[in-house]
Parts: sequence; C-alpha cells; structure tokens
Amino acid sequence: MREKKIISVSNEKIPSYVAIYNMLYSDIINGLYKNGTQLPGETDLSERYNVSRNTLRQALTILAEDGLISKHQGKGTFVTIKEEDEVVTNSVIINPIIQCTKEEIDEIDISYNFAPPTDIAKQKLNIKANEIVMASNNIYLVDKLPVAHSFIQIPVKYINNCNIDLNSEEEVSKLINKIIFEMATSAKVNVKLVHAEDNITSFLQIQDNEPIIYIEEILYNELQESIARCKFYFIPDKYDLSFKI
Repeated sequence: MREKKIISVSNEKIPSYVAIYNMLYSDIINGLYKNGTQLPGETDLSERYNVSRNTLRQALTILAEDGLISKHQGKGTFVTIKEEDEVVTNSVIINPIIQCTKEEIDEIDISYNFAPPTDIAKQKLNIKANEIVMASNNIYLVDKLPVAHSFIQIPVKYINNCNIDLNSEEEVSKLINKIIFEMATSAKVNVKLVHAEDNITSFLQIQDNEPIIYIEEILYNELQESIARCKFYFIPDKYDLSFKI
C-alpha cells in the first residue's frame, strides 16, 4: 500500500447550517412538527428561524439524510421519524471509503475539532451534553481528485484508551480510518442514494443535485456502546460497494 499524504486543518469553524439543523431537530423530536405532518414551506421556515434559504436547505438536507424528514416532489417536505433498526453484527467491521474504492486512496485531507455534542450526536451516540466529541471532516483523493468524503464523530472517552497523539495528523487519520473500525464489534448501517447539495458539493467538487451514495454507520463495541458515528459520501463510479455481513 502506498504511503498516504495527510493534510490537517484543526479547529475548523462550525458551519452556519448546524445551528438551524439543531433547532429543527429539537422541534421535530419535541413534537412541534409531528410525525407524518408537512413542514412549512422554505420561505416560512427561513423567516421563522431567521436564516437564509440556502442555509435552511443545507439543514434540511442533513435532516433528510438522518431520516427525520422526506421530500416529495410537488407535495412538500414531511416529517418521517423512523424507528431504530436492529443492529447488524459482523465479524469484521470495515471502513468502506478505504476498502471499497476502485482505485487506492493516495491522499486524505482531514479537518477536526473538539466540542460538546450536537443534539443528534447525543441521540445517535447515546452520550450526555457535557461530554466532548471529536468531529472530523475528511476528503479522500485519488490523483488529486476527490472520490469520497466522510464526517466522523467519536466521543473523546473512547479515544483516551487508544494511546493516540491528537497533535499528530498521521495518528488522527489512523484513528478515524482504521482503529475505530477495529474497536467495533457490530454496526448499524443506513444506505441511501441522495442528491448532493452545498454541504457536500464543496468537498467532492461536484455539481448541485448530482447523485451520490450516502451511508451512515453507527459503530458499537463489545459492550454495545456507541463508539462512533460515521457519515460517508461516495462518488458512485469511483466505488464498488459490496459487503459480506
């Protein structure tokens, strides 16, 4: 395997759409927008939450990816909270971005920070508001061209047991791309075909609405603790996504 070039930019600023995402998530979970009902239109929501329509659309895209809303052409956007699926157990948990690419990844651009968890992270990772999470945006390149992007959240309490130097880009990359998967004994996986919007197009250098493959993977250790939340975005023709479960 060729040595990968690792580029890191720490202390990344939190994107503007995260705040509106958290507010909408909280309002949906708390029943302001009930399951099965239609959300107000984008203009109404933009005014209600005092954000631009572009920022609102980015937040709505993430909510759709997380299974909380569903967009229906010509009808509107509806709240569609899904029940949690059973955990799929696998003897070996893989990192699909590294192991399913058609051409070997030769560069990884990572950007990470440490902060309290967002509301969705608290729920997905089953952690408390006062816990700290490492969040990492990662772009995977082949011959200088992006082929995939991942967003990975790991509670720091699980990193502390890994003897990782968090000031070392190489060790952080090894943690998020290898070690955390080796620590996992089971995973819950959600796969979708989505249309790229601003929050992803800038990472993958693709056009708006271009179809991409999206996978969310929650990793669990042998105690069934949620040790990582991984969101993967793939350019379809760069990957052969096949799994042995």
